[in-house]
Amino acid sequence: MESQVSADKEYNDLIKPIMLSGKFICVWPLEKDRPIHKKLLHICHLFWLLFVLLSMCVTVTTDTILHFDDLVEFTECALWSSVFYLTIVRLIIFMTHQKDMAYVVETMRKDWICSSYEDRVVLKEKCHFAFRLSKIFISMVYGTVICFSCLPILEIFIQGGQRILPFHGYFFINQTVSPVYECIYVFNVMGGFFAGGTICGATSFSLMATIHGSAKFVVLQKKLEAITSNDPHVDRALANCVKRHQDAIAFADALERTINVLALAQFVISTGLVCFAGFQITSMIQNKALLMEYGMFLQAAVLELFMFSFSGNALIEESDAVGESAYRSGWIGGTFGRSLQIVIMRSKVPSRITAAKFYSMSLETFSRVLSTSFSYITVLMAAKEE
Repeated sequence: MESQVSADKEYNDLIKPIMLSGKFICVWPLEKDRPIHKKLLHICHLFWLLFVLLSMCVTVTTDTILHFDDLVEFTECALWSSVFYLTIVRLIIFMTHQKDMAYVVETMRKDWICSSYEDRVVLKEKCHFAFRLSKIFISMVYGTVICFSCLPILEIFIQGGQRILPFHGYFFINQTVSPVYECIYVFNVMGGFFAGGTICGATSFSLMATIHGSAKFVVLQKKLEAITSNDPHVDRALANCVKRHQDAIAFADALERTINVLALAQFVISTGLVCFAGFQITSMIQNKALLMEYGMFLQAAVLELFMFSFSGNALIEESDAVGESAYRSGWIGGTFGRSLQIVIMRSKVPSRITAAKFYSMSLETFSRVLSTSFSYITVLMAAKEE
């Protein structure tokens, strides 16, 4: 009992940054016994969040159209437009898959708290890196948002620069006069933080859940390799392994249903984000402040894409390795070879997170997206020179 309390505390400490990011954007599954006033507050928060983000989509898209003749301004507005549209996609996907998300979150907690000491050791070895990477990513994203939010104000006070908005947008009024500019500025910054929150919440949750799914297959591999024909309870051990295999596959399938459309949107739009951010960096070599801003943005965009790809690749590898672990078990001389053959045959179709069934999230896909993005950057640079 004491070990379960300790494991519960450890898990809560690890998942807290991801959970807070999910609650900030109203996608973390609600507790069943949540008080009515908290449910009403959650609904109001959700409606305000959607209103701000939809408004930013409209205003930034309008700003993009207005700067169609200026390639640098056009790509900068297109970058932020892509960010806000991807934000809306994330929210819609997670809000419409609350049942699967609740199942994934509850299974992760149960695995950490109710597992044996040996199984928790495997979970820690596999998942601790993902938890640390999530914290680094969340800090990086919010640091980037803060930099973008503060720079226009600093330029106005220090250099007397033009009154611009940190995340762009055309609001159909004269937005450079006081107090209109100040009010719109606050609204604009709020939209930036909400967008950053969706990036943190969606990406860190996807990373952690997918890595946890791969860890479930690693635990299964250890148990399969420990099976020997001399064990008098070998049938029970094998039945437990088959059940664990089914549970791991069900967990991966629920995760696939939740984020497969998000993965497609992420990979397609990330191509544009990396392209536009890289082009902005090449266009702002002389402006050190903007160079630093877009450098941070590019790092966060590439890291986000890597997190999706890295976790998806781990899930494919570990679910595929189940068959090899079954073959390495002590099956010689036993009567359970037929059951192991079924496990091996099933493992030949590894679990994976797909981009809406078009292709799998993997490191190979990550390299292809980066290659495509940098090809587009050279096209934009050539167009700018002309």
